Amino acid sequence: MSSTGWRLLLAGVAGVAAAVAVPAGVNAADLAAAPAPASATALPDPSWYVRLGVGGVLFDSGATINSSIGPVTGASAHADNNVTALFEVGYFFTDNIAVSLTGGYPPTTSLTGTGTATALGTLGKVTYGPATLTAHYHFKNFGPIQPYLGVGLGYGLIFNSTSGAVQNLSVNGAPAFVLQAGVDYIFARNWAVFVDVKKLYLSVDATGTLGGMPISADVKLDPLVLFTGVTYRF
Repeated sequence: MSSTGWRLLLAGVAGVAAAVAVPAGVNAADLAAAPAPASATALPDPSWYVRLGVGGVLFDSGATINSSIGPVTGASAHADNNVTALFEVGYFFTDNIAVSLTGGYPPTTSLTGTGTATALGTLGKVTYGPATLTAHYHFKNFGPIQPYLGVGLGYGLIFNSTSGAVQNLSVNGAPAFVLQAGVDYIFARNWAVFVDVKKLYLSVDATGTLGGMPISADVKLDPLVLFTGVTYRF
């Protein structure tokens, strides 16, 4: 075969090799620029959640008591602490910001006289249900441990007042300012455990009669609500 024939044969072989290596319509520059396959996209965190658990209501209580003839000097009152079942429903508007409504099974606290009213014993009992609506910011840069801080409003719902030493006892509900802090531990996409603390600044008005004399009181409750349990996120 002549030298010209060999050159034509080699050129044909090279053309076939190039056609096999690079599909039609794709050049080497296109292959170099082609992106790597994308990795699987992570699922977003659920937006809604429900919490169930047990809560302790620890009062920082006191009272200013007045009769029809003026203040009752040195008289005050103490509210007994309670343990009850609590729930919370919340929604994340962003990855870090959520709002939630908290309530629970209404417990009953006893109001006991202190100071110059100690001898009166139990002044009465009140069945109540503190409800709160708070907004909170969640810090998600610590992995599954996610602390948060919040602020909001509450209301002391009064369901029933029972007379004791004070007859015809009536206690009115009132709004409250709420500060909140807590931490979630996320152990699965839809499940977590938590510890939550809320401080309510709450005072209520009470009226009744003592020995036939009308009395009134401004009762400071200011409860600290400790709440722990399980969260389901969906």
